[in-house]
Amino acid sequence: MNSELQKLVTAGKITQVEGNKLDKLEPGTACLHKSWGVGRIAEWDLLGDRVLIDFEGKPGHPMKLSFAADSLTALAPDHILARRVTDLPTLQALAKDKPAELVELALKSSGGSMSLDDLERIIAPRIVGTAEYKKWWDNAKKELKAFRHIVVPAKRTEKLTLRSTAEKPGQVMVNAFLNVRDLKSKLAAMAAIVKDLDLFENAATELLPVFKDLSDTVRKTWKLQLKESLHLLLQRDELVAQLKAEIPADAAQVYELVRDGRTSLTETVNSLPVGMLGRLYSAFPIAFPDGTWVKECLAHLTRTGGRAVSEITTVMDANDELDVLAEFLSKAVRNRTLSTDLLIWICKERKGLSEAVFSIDLGNAIIGALEDDHVSGGPKKTGRLHDTMADDRTLVGEMVADADMADLKLFAKRILSTSVFDELTRRSLMGKIIKARPEMEAMMEENATAVKDEALIVSWESLQRKKAELDDIANIQIPHNKNEIQIARAEGDLRENGGYKAAREQQTVLLRMKGKYESELRHAQGTDFAGAKTDRAGIGTIVDVVDEKTGKTETFTILGAWDSDPDKNHLSYMSEAAKALIGKSPGDEVELSLDGTNVQKVKLTGIKAYKA
Repeated sequence: MNSELQKLVTAGKITQVEGNKLDKLEPGTACLHKSWGVGRIAEWDLLGDRVLIDFEGKPGHPMKLSFAADSLTALAPDHILARRVTDLPTLQALAKDKPAELVELALKSSGGSMSLDDLERIIAPRIVGTAEYKKWWDNAKKELKAFRHIVVPAKRTEKLTLRSTAEKPGQVMVNAFLNVRDLKSKLAAMAAIVKDLDLFENAATELLPVFKDLSDTVRKTWKLQLKESLHLLLQRDELVAQLKAEIPADAAQVYELVRDGRTSLTETVNSLPVGMLGRLYSAFPIAFPDGTWVKECLAHLTRTGGRAVSEITTVMDANDELDVLAEFLSKAVRNRTLSTDLLIWICKERKGLSEAVFSIDLGNAIIGALEDDHVSGGPKKTGRLHDTMADDRTLVGEMVADADMADLKLFAKRILSTSVFDELTRRSLMGKIIKARPEMEAMMEENATAVKDEALIVSWESLQRKKAELDDIANIQIPHNKNEIQIARAEGDLRENGGYKAAREQQTVLLRMKGKYESELRHAQGTDFAGAKTDRAGIGTIVDVVDEKTGKTETFTILGAWDSDPDKNHLSYMSEAAKALIGKSPGDEVELSLDGTNVQKVKLTGIKAYKA
């Protein structure tokens, strides 16, 4: 002990304990006070019974000897707080040039572990300004990636940790996983392993105890904790795939939990991370063999949230079940049973997986969903769907591009009359329709309620022919095409497989044709044209005309929508030539164009009824 201090102890001015403490606080020593923070002993004034301390921001502060002994803690010279008052410029330079080393110094000074809040209190504002701290910490984290013995927490509530350099970091993480029992803690430990996988020397071998413990734990707890159990297995499988390793044959498998936890799986799926859903649904074909997996996937399409839609459809496509998906979606669109998420997905994938079912029927389904939500009076659930319909610049135009006129008029009528769109949005949607289908411009000038529902009038013969064509597409061409896709896929390397690409393109064409035929047949009304009136040209009449320039006579028969036959001068009532004749009487003059370019002026000379 300092001799002067010893004299004070001997004289009873201070106690032996106080003397020992003050002996460690000689001038020049850095110290810490709970309230006033860091300082440095400036001088002893033993005769005056005081110590002078230069605290940060408060130099020359006097303190009685006994109080100093009780309230001050001496700091080691290499402690970051000591260096903050003895060598601040060096720390500031370290913060600028080597921020990771400064963090390591702070950790060593704090016993190897500290919160991020404690780190900030040490660094700011003395070493790094408060305004610059966030940017500094972001740069420090990037540099710390190379400091494998320092663990940077993913959450601010977790500790910044300095690992022992004597213990392999991989083994530390393995032990951390094995030492916890609850699944949430194991999930966190597994996430740490995935994050710092490069710290393992031979991860595939070193992680075997983790995989075994994980499997054993899941088998014991999955019935009570299905979500966490699935999450762990999916994490493991992702890790195994990254390592290009194999899962032990006797280990718990994702497909087992999918199969055995089927009844509560949909609720579980909605709480899993989005990035894991693809791997989850990829297990369905194994979990539900003999084709029943398709039914399970389709059931999930209607029961799970929008996050799962893309993953389910991708799995079905990868297993060549796109035709089944298209059939399911087509029926769901017609029956108005699709969720908002599915309707949005079809819109977004209209040039991809949903191309075959993207049509004007989808537009009607969207309006129906918006109206149902509007009528319910509760919280709106279709905001994104409304915005998709209203804001997508090309959606509505593409939706109506190939639509029949009857369907198009009904769709326009719904847009103009529905209350789910404001006036500005209705006009915008009609503008998009007219841009795609200029013949609809007259709709803006008419009262929307005057638009009548129109059936598609067809002959019984053409109706049966169309049904036969649909049957051929659905039951012969599509299955044959599906088989071609599967054969081409088996050849491998789909990127260079021209046969696979051609078969997939043909599949899209066939599915669209199927949807178009089904839509047409739903609106078709068969007839034998009996009872057609002959005072004016109309459907089911034979019209005689004479060319006023050449005197040549011709006869045209106006029949159903699918009865056009140029060789016999049979006209579909929907053709421009038929429209020019319909409503005219004998003696009327008509400008007639059969090819859309050459116009001839003819006079009607006679009308009679067509007999099938």
